[in-house]
Amino acid sequence: MFAWCEYYLDRPSRTFDTPYTALGEADDAPCKISARISRDGGRTWGAKCTLQENVGASNVKHPNLVRLNSGDILFSYTRRNRENQDLRIFVKRSVDECETWSESRQISPPAGVHYTNADHILLHSSGRIILPSHSVTFPNRKLHCVAHCFYSDDHGENWRQSGNQIDLPEAGAEEPAVIERKNGSLLAILRTSLGKLYKATSEDCGETWSDAVSTGLDSPNTATCMKRIPSTGDLLLIWNNTLPYAMTLDESQLSGFPRNPLTRPRNPLSCAISRDEGETWENIRNIENRQDYDNAYPSVTFTKNDALIGYYANVRAGTVGIVSEVRLKIFPVEWFYK
Repeated sequence: MFAWCEYYLDRPSRTFDTPYTALGEADDAPCKISARISRDGGRTWGAKCTLQENVGASNVKHPNLVRLNSGDILFSYTRRNRENQDLRIFVKRSVDECETWSESRQISPPAGVHYTNADHILLHSSGRIILPSHSVTFPNRKLHCVAHCFYSDDHGENWRQSGNQIDLPEAGAEEPAVIERKNGSLLAILRTSLGKLYKATSEDCGETWSDAVSTGLDSPNTATCMKRIPSTGDLLLIWNNTLPYAMTLDESQLSGFPRNPLTRPRNPLSCAISRDEGETWENIRNIENRQDYDNAYPSVTFTKNDALIGYYANVRAGTVGIVSEVRLKIFPVEWFYK
């Protein structure tokens, strides 16, 4: 199953516009979660279906699917209420391969802004379900993020939040990508506004976290994806391997830039492997390198000897009024080692 956020127009007056302009700019645009099914390892896909309607919200986003040890499938997503300025996390369960679902339940605190990121949920070897997250505050009217996780030890029935949060300067720590290391501890790779990816660790399965330190890898303020390659045991990291415009262009070049120059460019979309549990990264290669495009927010699923990598692409990077597309590339695992 390939699940994604599908934006749509919700007003007749906007049928000559795009979801990224007027009242529905960027993350606030109306959105539902759609899905397609492949029976041949991602080569062909069935018809589109709706996985989660946009019910009672500005939008629903950030799909995560995980198969539990029982065989049930747990599905988490976020529900945004723009008027109340809150973002909440919900889960529901399927016992019949996503054909039907239980009622959705909120697992985040009653109010506030609590993000997850697509394809980031983790089933730990202990059976604990770990859902990486970050929460948003607005000190001095400036956005600031702190990272943590929600976790469940009873198959998703009850959830708790990390006892401490990962914080960093400027915009803070966002959208943690978390992996279980071979000794059972957790490694988180963090989105930041500092021009580098940062990392933190947890020795107690997400209940508490270390301070974050730089990985040394360049990155604009955007999301990453990290998974373990089943056939080799190494880690695979996918991210935008470049410094942000704010650190490479002068003020005259940044004048009139339509988006936060710390968040772009979102190209190239690169990958690297780690043979030492995230201490060092090697074999950096480009998955996508299209100039004047955003190519970002990756996800990856492994089937047999292949890695299926999904991501979004904008027609022109950093502009307003351009509709995104969802792209999929399939790589044999050995490609990451060449």
